[in-house]
Amino acid sequence: MGLRSVLHRLSVPVEQLDEERLREFCAGRADAVPIGAVTPRTMVTVVGEVTSVRFVPRGGTAWLEVTISDGRDRMVAMWTGRRRLRGVEPGRRLLLAGRASATGPGGRMLLMNPRYELLPLAAGR
Repeated sequence: MGLRSVLHRLSVPVEQLDEERLREFCAGRADAVPIGAVTPRTMVTVVGEVTSVRFVPRGGTAWLEVTISDGRDRMVAMWTGRRRLRGVEPGRRLLLAGRASATGPGGRMLLMNPRYELLPLAAGR
């Protein structure tokens, strides 16, 4: 490891280092597109790290809302009729595949009932 990279690691906040590692991890996945490049009404595969998991009661049917980040952008995945998914928790990396919609909370892209794959935990977690 060079002096420049050591100085960089010592001079920037930990959160920024985590985002850089996450961007590198997501960019290294040839089978996924960046979240920022997702367009509505297309089938997509994205990779990211879970930033929040929320249970949303809706008129008799529960929804599980999971927000993921690829280090640059965020996307929401929602599963109807679910209270939780085993292994899906903040800090866990996921591969999600489904049809994108522009109707997510806060105007974010949304995947309804996507297929998901748990990826190895990030180093240090």
